[in-house]
Amino acid sequence: MKQSKTAIAKAVLGEISNKRGMMWEKIAEFQEQVNKIEGVIVHKAGEERTEIEEYHTPLKQNLEGGLYTRELFMPKGAVIVSMIHKQQHPSFLLKGELSYLNDEGEIKKIKAPSTVFTQKGTQRVFYVHKDSEWCCVYKTDAKTFQEAEADVYVDKFTELPEELINKTKKLWQAQQQ
Repeated sequence: MKQSKTAIAKAVLGEISNKRGMMWEKIAEFQEQVNKIEGVIVHKAGEERTEIEEYHTPLKQNLEGGLYTRELFMPKGAVIVSMIHKQQHPSFLLKGELSYLNDEGEIKKIKAPSTVFTQKGTQRVFYVHKDSEWCCVYKTDAKTFQEAEADVYVDKFTELPEELINKTKKLWQAQQQ
């Protein structure tokens, strides 16, 4: 049974990294295809969460002392595409087990408790093997959750600072040679 869970994750996540182009472009294409499926939940940075989002993926948020924390519940069997991160920060798998696609296009399977350090420009794609809780910690001076979310995420890689886009393009070009 464990092997089939890993096979499902590799089938879902592995298809993304097999496509041509930079990881952001590959994930955007994957997300576009997923968004066409009936019942898919889509969330944009800085928008208020819907009742459906809260029902399926409850989110606990906190703003205090210049820190913004987000603790997201992800149900077993879910495929979750994160927003693109504008800052480096730690993330913690507090409960559960999941696979995610890292920045190099590799699939990593982790069990709680685990810590993952996210770099600027990272976008995660998760396959959730067991009900999981994922927590991220960010620096921000925002006063509301919507402002904080818009401060730490973008929806498209083209919204990132140009120097980060160019640096990432150079890294991907070097990896392809």
